[in-house]
Amino acid sequence: MLTLADELLLLALREQDGVAMIGSAELDCGVAGALLAELALAERVRLADGRIAVADASPTGDPDLDALLARIAADGRPRKAEHWVNKSRRDEVRKRRLARLVAMGVLEERERRVLFVKRTNYPERDPRPEQELRARLRAVLGGAPADVRSSALLAIVHACRLDRKAFPDVDGKVLRARVKEITEEQWAGRAVAKVIASIQAAVMASISAAVIASTTSAATGG
Repeated sequence: MLTLADELLLLALREQDGVAMIGSAELDCGVAGALLAELALAERVRLADGRIAVADASPTGDPDLDALLARIAADGRPRKAEHWVNKSRRDEVRKRRLARLVAMGVLEERERRVLFVKRTNYPERDPRPEQELRARLRAVLGGAPADVRSSALLAIVHACRLDRKAFPDVDGKVLRARVKEITEEQWAGRAVAKVIASIQAAVMASISAAVIASTTSAATGG
C-alpha cells in the first residue's frame, strides 16, 4: 500500500524523466508533513491544545512512520506540528521513500551526470499507481465526495506548492477554492481535520524557513 508520502512523490516527479517539479525544500517538507498526516490517519497521533501528542504508540509496520512515532513518544512533551516537520525534513527520508517505490517496481532508478555532479532520477516504471491516484484526485477536485486520504494528500500538495504543477489543466482559482473546501470539510472528524490543518500550516512555515536559510547562506557564501 502506498503511503501519503509515496503518493506525494509520484505527483511531484515528472513521469518521463523522474525530475521533481518543485524544489528540494518544498518536497522534503511535504514528505515530512505527509508522514505526520499518515500517523494522524492511523490514529497514532492527535492534536491536543494545538500540539501533536501520541495517541497510540504501537508500530505501524512502516520504518519511517515508526521512527517518527517513536521520536514523538520519546520526546516526552507535546509540540507543534511545525517542530516535527522541521525535524523530519531530511533528504534521507525522501531517498528512502523513493527506494521503496523502486523496490515496489513503481519507479526506476537512473543515474546521470550534470557537469561533474552525479544525479539520480526516478522515472516511472509502472504508471498504473499514479494513474489510479490521479483519477481519484481528479474526481474529488471535480466535485466528488472527498475521502480521508485524498483530503489529507491534497492539503499537503497545496502546502508544498505542488497543486498548480500537478494539475496544470485545472483553472487556478477553481483549484484553490476546491482544495480549500475539501480540506475544511469534516471528512475525518474534527480532531483529525485539525491535525491536517496544523500540518498544512507547518509545512508552509517550514518551507519558508528553509528557503530563507538557503538564500541567506548563498548570499553570505556559507
